[in-house]
Amino acid sequence: MAELLYGHVYYQDRFAGLLRQETGDRCSFTYDSEYLNQSMPAIALSLPLQAEPHLYSGRLHPYFDNLLAEGRQASIQARWLGIPVEDWFARLLAFGGDCIGAVSIRDPRPRPATGEMPQAAEEIAALASRASISGVQAKLLVVETGSGFRPAREGELSTHIAKLPGGNLPEIVPLEYLSTLAARTLLPDDEIVETRTAPIEGIAGECLLIRRFDRLQQDGATRKRHFEEFNQILQHPSEDKYEGSYAAMAQIMRENPRCSLLDAERLFRRVLASILLGNNDAHLKNFGLLSLDGRLRLAPFYDVLAAALYPDFSQTPMALRLGQGQNPDTLAGIGPSHLEALAKSFGLKKAALREAAHDLGRRLDAAQEAVRQDAHGSKGIRTQLADYMRKRWNGTFQRIASSTGWRS
Repeated sequence: MAELLYGHVYYQDRFAGLLRQETGDRCSFTYDSEYLNQSMPAIALSLPLQAEPHLYSGRLHPYFDNLLAEGRQASIQARWLGIPVEDWFARLLAFGGDCIGAVSIRDPRPRPATGEMPQAAEEIAALASRASISGVQAKLLVVETGSGFRPAREGELSTHIAKLPGGNLPEIVPLEYLSTLAARTLLPDDEIVETRTAPIEGIAGECLLIRRFDRLQQDGATRKRHFEEFNQILQHPSEDKYEGSYAAMAQIMRENPRCSLLDAERLFRRVLASILLGNNDAHLKNFGLLSLDGRLRLAPFYDVLAAALYPDFSQTPMALRLGQGQNPDTLAGIGPSHLEALAKSFGLKKAALREAAHDLGRRLDAAQEAVRQDAHGSKGIRTQLADYMRKRWNGTFQRIASSTGWRS
């Protein structure tokens, strides 16, 4: 019989409890009694404080599952450890030292890696940090120094997430930078992640650097802030990040007294901006909540990428349902009825849709100009994004505005 694994779970470096494999392909999380006695916060909305173990009939509870790397990153980790990629628990124990949010997982009985060491510098650096970042795109945790950026080391809190160039999508680094710039112009009253491009010590090519909003610089030290993405909050396994609706996230915010109703409308506007930008891969892992002084607030808008500009993604629908029915097959098929259904699913009246469309429309020229005049990426990719926004406005939003009684 295979040995059952277990890990120590920490919340902001305070021991919170024990995560265990159980027989029958199950797992459990049990809060530490001292942690409970100190009135500390729950480590996740789906794992409320209680003395009894939280049992889950699956290999890993969705909160922990969604901390894991995916795709190629997961395969590299597994090969280095010498384990099957499906051994989620072992990968979490090995790479849970610096997760997104305030929770970390440590293996009390760490075992040496017995597998294949990769050759690429960025892959070696990612393994060395023993950190876990969810998502498919190649990423690296880095630290900002007085002279630039370098990969984070094991046991060190990173300041930025780096998205690396390469792969099958050309100019993905400048395109995400430009998409985020456009979102910041379209949504000036919202909070958008802080991005920049820069080289990283030992890594080839310019990378996209995203300042970690789940880390706070305080008195010269880095402090963790609790964060949960909606795939975790809704208790979806990682592979189900495309299952559900945008309204499901708004419902969480409307029903939880620790949330602000204004955040539900901010989320609504982010969905509209995503359609305008071609950000059709906006799934449940791309939105989340930050915990601040006992309150929950919508995290800054992140992972904004005009994926629809790439041929492989140009004919795909929005990642999540806009209303109760099925989405159109492409963004070009989205019309007034779909956006009205989206507003209704958020509990918003047509007047809110009209106002949101008005605000996007009056900022569109500025967003196009910001993209065209920026120095990132080729002139071709800047022109393509600026033209796409105008095309999407004329093909979708102008009709929306007209149907709600406002003229552009």
